[in-house]
Amino acid sequence: MGFFAVIGIAAAVCAAGAVTENLLPLVVTKDCLPFPMEKRIVQVSDLHRRRFGRHNEKLIAAVRQQNPEIIAVTGDLVSRNTTDLTETERLLAAFREIAPIVMCLGNHELDLPPELFAAYREMLRRQDVLLLDNETAETGGVRFAGLTLTHEHYKNGHSYRNLRTCTEKEISAALGECQAGTVLLAHNPLFFEAYAEWGADLVLSGHVHGGAVRLPLLGGVLSPERKFFPKYDKGVFRLKQSIMVVSGGLGKLRLGNRPEIRVLDLTADGERMPHS
Repeated sequence: MGFFAVIGIAAAVCAAGAVTENLLPLVVTKDCLPFPMEKRIVQVSDLHRRRFGRHNEKLIAAVRQQNPEIIAVTGDLVSRNTTDLTETERLLAAFREIAPIVMCLGNHELDLPPELFAAYREMLRRQDVLLLDNETAETGGVRFAGLTLTHEHYKNGHSYRNLRTCTEKEISAALGECQAGTVLLAHNPLFFEAYAEWGADLVLSGHVHGGAVRLPLLGGVLSPERKFFPKYDKGVFRLKQSIMVVSGGLGKLRLGNRPEIRVLDLTADGERMPHS
C-alpha cells in the first residue's frame, strides 16, 4: 500500500471519528476552585453553529441540572457566518430562566457584519445578558471583568503570524486596576501570563476548542491559530495567584474531545479538592 493511500485512509478514519464524536452527547466537567466566596458558575463556550437537540433542549437541560447561580458565556456563542439569531435568542431566554447570564465577546462575534453585530448586541440587551465589552460589573454577588481583544490578537490580515500580544498594560487600560475577587472573562487563553500579571483571581476562557483533536498524554493538537500542541488547550491552569479554566467548548469538529460545559464550584476549600 502506497504512502498516499495510507494518509488517505488515516484522514478518512479521523474524519469519520470526528463526525461520530460530534453526534455524542455533551459532558459535564466539574471543578472545585479556591475563591473568596462560595458560588456555583456554569461556563458555556464556543457553541458556534452546533445544536444539542431541538432548540438546544439537551444543552438547556444539562445546564439546568447543575443548578448554577451564574451562567458565564466565554465567547463565540455564534459563528461569523451566522445570519439568523432566532435560535441564539431562544437559548439565552431559556438560560435566563435558570440564572443570571454574564458574557464576553469572542473573535467570531467580532467578525460579524456591522448590522448583524448591532442586532446581536440588541438581542443580548433584550434577554438581560450582562455583556462585558472591556467593562467590569457585579452580578450574583461576584465581580466580573470582560476583556475584548482586537482582531489583530486573533489574526494578522490573512495570516496567523506575528499576532498582536496582549499585555498587562493593555488590560489595565481597558479594565482599570484589578480588584480582589475578580473573575476575568477572556475568550482567548493564549495571554494567561498577562491576565495573571493584571491580578485576576480566576480567568474563564475558551477559543481553543480543546485543541480540536486530543491525543492521550499529549493533549490538544491544534489551536485556531494553526499552532500545534497549544499550551493552554483545555482544563485548569495555575500561574502565580491566578487560576485559569479553559473550556473545551461545544462546537466545531473534534476527535477524542467531547463537547463540554464546565461547572465551577468556587469555595474557600477548593484548593484542597481535586479538579479536572
